[in-house]
Amino acid sequence: MTIRLGIIGCGRVAQERHLPALQQISDIQVTAVADVDKTRLNKLADQYKIQKRYHDYRYLLDLPDIDAVGVLTPTGSHLEIGLATLDAGKHMLLEKPLALNLAECDQLIAKSKESASCKVVVGFNNRWHRLVQQAGEFIQTGALGTIKAVNSVYTHSRSGDNAPDWHRKLSIGGGVSFNEAVHHFDLWHYLTGSRVEEIFSFSNDSSYYEDETHVTTARLSGGILATGIFTFKTSPTSEMEIYGDLGRLHLSLYKFDGLEFFPHTAYPGDIVDRLKKMVGTIGKLPQAIPNMRRGGDFTATFHGLWNHFVQCVTTDLPSECTPEDGKRALKVSLGAVKSIGTGQPVRLSNMDS
Repeated sequence: MTIRLGIIGCGRVAQERHLPALQQISDIQVTAVADVDKTRLNKLADQYKIQKRYHDYRYLLDLPDIDAVGVLTPTGSHLEIGLATLDAGKHMLLEKPLALNLAECDQLIAKSKESASCKVVVGFNNRWHRLVQQAGEFIQTGALGTIKAVNSVYTHSRSGDNAPDWHRKLSIGGGVSFNEAVHHFDLWHYLTGSRVEEIFSFSNDSSYYEDETHVTTARLSGGILATGIFTFKTSPTSEMEIYGDLGRLHLSLYKFDGLEFFPHTAYPGDIVDRLKKMVGTIGKLPQAIPNMRRGGDFTATFHGLWNHFVQCVTTDLPSECTPEDGKRALKVSLGAVKSIGTGQPVRLSNMDS
């Protein structure tokens, strides 16, 4: 079975991330695209030789030969387009964040349950990162012991001078807390199995972004503590450290050998430990080469995301990233934004819904 896919939203993430990944999967074919910006629409459709193109996404949803839809639009449109996609009986991959607020999340969750025959996958692509998968397997062995704390650093180098309003303004889904940190808030739960219970955050704005640099502290269920640094204005990185009583696991998502375990019995400079890691790095090369052919491990996450979507549709596999997962991560971001505004810690259980 070849899935006939429509793409709604022809912006940068579609052009640079999703469409290149989709070109590498034989069981899915993009046959129609839609975007409110005709220049953007035609640029992407011409690049990927897609004949059916629409200024109004509703015409795409009316096509009987479309099986599934990728909603790759700004967050403010996710509710309207998401509900319409499921009403049209189409399977759906919906980009993150899930929606602008918890009430919108609840509507999408309710509609997905009503549309049980339609598969819904939320686009937290980092779950399909090769090293994240390996980190999850390592944690499951118990080698970290009891997890005590988590630290995240997710940063970019973006001038902001060409950033659209939806990426800059908090009220419509912009800012580093809402649009970027949500990736790591999802990974906190995905890797530890614990939920954020309380969060306290600080943020600085800039001439371009209402929320440019964000520092957060949080308490997760099970007594795990967490910190995060997120910014649009420094060198790029995406890293996590997970601290257990038996050692520390370091995860760097932009390095092919970015997964390291530091046992509690050794210091980082220990020569024997360094030699073991050098040998281990060489041994990891065969695992990394297939993803290098796809543009590296980060680019390959979109291939993994779409491949999972294909498996859900063709084999009735349950979604591994559901609207409920999307709401859980968004609630942390919303709690962080609320804390920034009030200057006080926020208990997520006290937030609506």
